Amino acid sequence: MPISAERRNLLRQLDAYLSELGYSTRRPKRVGVITPEIVRVSPTRGRIVYGEVVTREDMAKSSCHERLVSFSQRRTRRRATILLFLATPSEDQGELEELLKRLDIRSNTRGGHVHVVPMADAPQRRAAGGGR
Repeated sequence: MPISAERRNLLRQLDAYLSELGYSTRRPKRVGVITPEIVRVSPTRGRIVYGEVVTREDMAKSSCHERLVSFSQRRTRRRATILLFLATPSEDQGELEELLKRLDIRSNTRGGHVHVVPMADAPQRRAAGGGR
């Protein structure tokens, strides 16, 4: 299944965001287990984080809902929560926040380890040869 330009752009931005936070080491994906789109580890602390892209189209799919619930409930071997970063276009942030509440992933008492990261659209590339 081909990946859309919007999803590719959001993945690239989320990857850069996680690297800026210090989660720079890529962790190999495990076979036979549903894996998030991005899995990173902090090389200094050893803490693992997950990254997922959620677009407006994804929010309507039950498979996306299942993935979000699954990743939000995962824990490390020592029972610590795994941080989950969800990248979404800026204009869809409110809709994603509502979805997380509806799925009981986030409420007033739970879900502090799930972070919604609104991403701006990538700047438009200028056409070659169309200079000033």
